Amino acid sequence: MIEAEIELLSRTKSGTLCGALMRRYWQPTALSAELGMDKPLAVTLFGEELVLFRDGEGKAALIGRYCAHQGVDMIYGRVEPDGLRCMYHGWLFDNCGRVVLRGDWLPEKERRWDVGQPAYPVIETGGIIFAYMAVGEPPRLPGSEILANQSAEDVVTKELYSENYLRRMTEITEAVPDSVSFVMPNILAWDGAKSGSPSWLRWHVPVDDSAHVEFTLRYDGGLPFSGLSPASSYQSLLAAIETIRIEPQITVAPGEQR
Repeated sequence: MIEAEIELLSRTKSGTLCGALMRRYWQPTALSAELGMDKPLAVTLFGEELVLFRDGEGKAALIGRYCAHQGVDMIYGRVEPDGLRCMYHGWLFDNCGRVVLRGDWLPEKERRWDVGQPAYPVIETGGIIFAYMAVGEPPRLPGSEILANQSAEDVVTKELYSENYLRRMTEITEAVPDSVSFVMPNILAWDGAKSGSPSWLRWHVPVDDSAHVEFTLRYDGGLPFSGLSPASSYQSLLAAIETIRIEPQITVAPGEQR
């Protein structure tokens, strides 16, 4: 790759083409075990500061970290059955980032008010909380069958790296170029079944342009898909980004063969 292409693939913050690509796929945000019922959890994806919390039914939700009213940090908010309450002026945000208004003065007794608070859909499966941060219909989650049917021996881990996600992916693929598959846009997979060892799926999720979190699922069995060779991964990413550049509203295919 030339320097300009490396630069293009390394930048994933809001307003970048690679960032727009990443947001069009389900991305891990945290391990399920990290998010309790009583406190919110701060996370950062693609340079965007967010906060996770669980509603009264235990369902995870992801909204912007700073209150749309006065910019107060919602990490200090109070978790309630219907959402997360900002402790400055008492605004209660539901799972969709809307303010919940209640009172006899309202004809309908309750109203959900859209004030522009960022909010993203999430799914929780296999011990990981995933978020979809683009508009439109999300694609299928790669490895969803394995995540939903884990055994007691399967392991899910996360690790923070103080380096760009692309550099780490390059290091792994160069170390074992013939053994790793690539799945759009930031997943590496190892088929351990061929050698009698555990397989793994590894998401490389940018925190910002200088750090990323590596989420790894280790399990017994083969890969649930046919990925791409690492040698073609960069060109596949560049082609997908070019599609976004030309027609931003088109959803890019996952690059995964069933």
